[in-house]
Amino acid sequence: MGVKADILFIESPVQAVDTARREALAKKFNFLYYDCDSVNDFIERLKPRGQYSGVVAIVRNGWHKVGKFAWQRLFAPEVVPHFPPCLRIICCSGHGYDASDVKGLSARGIWFCNTPGACTEAVSNTAWFLVLDTFRYLSYAQWCARYDWNASRQLGLTASDPCGQSLGIVGLGDIGLAIAQKCESAWGMKIHYQGPHRKICAEGLLRNGVIYHSRISDMIPELDCIVLAAPYSDETHHLLSTNEFALAKKTGLRVVNIARGKIIDEEALIEALAQGKVVGAGLDVHKIEPGVNSKLKDNWKVTLLPHIGVCSSVSWQNFEKINLDNLEAFFTTGRPINYVMDLNS
Repeated sequence: MGVKADILFIESPVQAVDTARREALAKKFNFLYYDCDSVNDFIERLKPRGQYSGVVAIVRNGWHKVGKFAWQRLFAPEVVPHFPPCLRIICCSGHGYDASDVKGLSARGIWFCNTPGACTEAVSNTAWFLVLDTFRYLSYAQWCARYDWNASRQLGLTASDPCGQSLGIVGLGDIGLAIAQKCESAWGMKIHYQGPHRKICAEGLLRNGVIYHSRISDMIPELDCIVLAAPYSDETHHLLSTNEFALAKKTGLRVVNIARGKIIDEEALIEALAQGKVVGAGLDVHKIEPGVNSKLKDNWKVTLLPHIGVCSSVSWQNFEKINLDNLEAFFTTGRPINYVMDLNS
């Protein structure tokens, strides 16, 4: 019997574990469990003869935003050069991968796999709620029920229903499409979307038609509400800022963000709220996580969530399944089922 190769598991206190599948995998591989106090500690252990120097695979599972490792960016550009030559694949839970140096990993011949579809239901449900809240201000009304009943009466001339209103989705991927379908089905909203190219197959899944815009500046004047569901990149940094908010209808724009905080210029959003160009906002993600812009906290037109769109037991189960599917497929066929970048291209 040869020495079993090492797989490093980076565990979260919030995750699901498929015990049977892991036990089967443990017969072929040696499991290591990450317990570094810092990224620098991790880098030290990756060095020759270090504890992690023989790792062939890394699995980061569960909810990244909780626990002692929550803010350790372990696949960032400053870390990737330190990975040992034997490392072949990284399986990481989540849809977004902006915190990982995919280009650098690809250059090293390391597969990077995320878990597309794993939290589509959870995140799209969160967005659906936030869309409704931006029209009806129910979070503020809940605060009024607890602390100031009469203050809720100011909502009489401002609250509205989303029925028949125009909804724009930035990024019609799995999550963006699910949001569009839910809002179309529940409220008969008229769907628009923007992205780098048309998605004909996705368009066909919307029952009442959809309008594509190649530029966000062309779409905003048509909208009552906009939902950000696109990946964060240099191209989407501050995609919504002063110029975009200025294009809103006279009745104002509602803004929902379940993607990444930096896609919105928060100072421009605050100004647009003050001017009435934006009349409601629902934010699950923020520029200064973990934290919220102090100017947004006391604004009743803004619903704030602590990046919990993913937070569902179904998400954790899907993360585990897809991570292990990719891992086993790679060691069986030499190629994972899904990956962010094709290393052979």
